[in-house]
Amino acid sequence: MNQFLDRFKIRLVLWWFRLTGKLKPKGDLLAIRREGSGVGSALIILPKGRDDSRIARYFLKSLKPDGKVDLRILMDNSLYHSITETPPATVETYSADDVSWFSLPKRDLIRRILANKYHAVVDMHPSFNLSTAYLTYLSGAPLRVGFSSRFSGKFFNIEIERKSNHFIEQSYLSIQKLLNL
Repeated sequence: MNQFLDRFKIRLVLWWFRLTGKLKPKGDLLAIRREGSGVGSALIILPKGRDDSRIARYFLKSLKPDGKVDLRILMDNSLYHSITETPPATVETYSADDVSWFSLPKRDLIRRILANKYHAVVDMHPSFNLSTAYLTYLSGAPLRVGFSSRFSGKFFNIEIERKSNHFIEQSYLSIQKLLNL
């Protein structure tokens, strides 16, 4: 029943966005080249949930920012409290109170997180999460990365194909290579 309600809310919100014209393509086509200047600022949205938090902690350990990138991480409060090591970047947290019944981020969360401009925003939820996907879209970042799903094309301009849950770590490493972190 809960999955049905979640899918219904997503479809209702997308229908409303189409009707009001709130989801429009943002940005031009991009090329990723070896000679490029790279990403100067990035926001990485970590997934919530027990299974994904283990992988997210592994990803955090593997990050080695070189000081050239202003790296920020957004995570659920429950995930933040489960991390024992010091994160390698600035951490912002959110809770269920920051998300509306329609699974959209509330204005305070949007203002707080998007006060900075980002070159790249990465939503690392392996399955579609409307609130973080919409936050990624609202960022207007030239690189908006997320996992491929039925609804992801409206929110991300780079989609990572996810073959199975066993190889999600490989997808995370692909994202890390893409951003050169």
